[in-house]
Amino acid sequence: MPATTQKSYYERYWLEEAAGHSGNVQGYAANFRAWMARQLHGLPNQARVLEVGCGDGAFTRDLARFSRQVTALDLSAAQIQQNARAYPDIQFQQHDLADPLPFPPDHFAVIWCSEVLEHLFDPAFAVREMHRVLAPGGRLLVTVPYHGLGKNLLIALLKWDAHFAPNNPHLRFFTKNTLRAVVAGAGFARIVLQTCGMGKPVRDLFIPTNILLTAEKGWRPKT
Repeated sequence: MPATTQKSYYERYWLEEAAGHSGNVQGYAANFRAWMARQLHGLPNQARVLEVGCGDGAFTRDLARFSRQVTALDLSAAQIQQNARAYPDIQFQQHDLADPLPFPPDHFAVIWCSEVLEHLFDPAFAVREMHRVLAPGGRLLVTVPYHGLGKNLLIALLKWDAHFAPNNPHLRFFTKNTLRAVVAGAGFARIVLQTCGMGKPVRDLFIPTNILLTAEKGWRPKT
């Protein structure tokens, strides 16, 4: 969709339906936070952290537990304003991920991008930009909805219309292999993928709901 249309869509998305979209109300939230804590344990508290697609700041607050220099981006200007009022110690900035990230190369130690890539027309471009602004040795943490064989069969049998409805904000549907390919294609190395669920042990055992990816920007040889 055109950028102006997408921006107005996400202004309404957060203004009218924030309660349902917030990461705080999702079943995977506890799993995401536990994974974040494992990945960021020992991070220096002055390390620069970038959140790409912060929404209502549900996970931004958690990132701020590990670093005093968190910058959070989102497309919705109205939501960014609300976040800035709620969390004045965090730097919030409106940004469209269809455009280059407004930061110099090698700037951040960590980038957190949770449940965002599936909303983008060109997720590969956004990931390449994340690689550009991440410092050598820096870590990328990404989550997206999981699409594997079992889940895809259930979608085809039971929820095809709802899953692919025109009003579904998800534009891209990732498997482990396709997410890995996008991240590797951007130049990242040491890619590790795992899955998690919604805090329902039996269901989660057979049908994960989310992919969790960690990757690293390699060190460039000195010239």
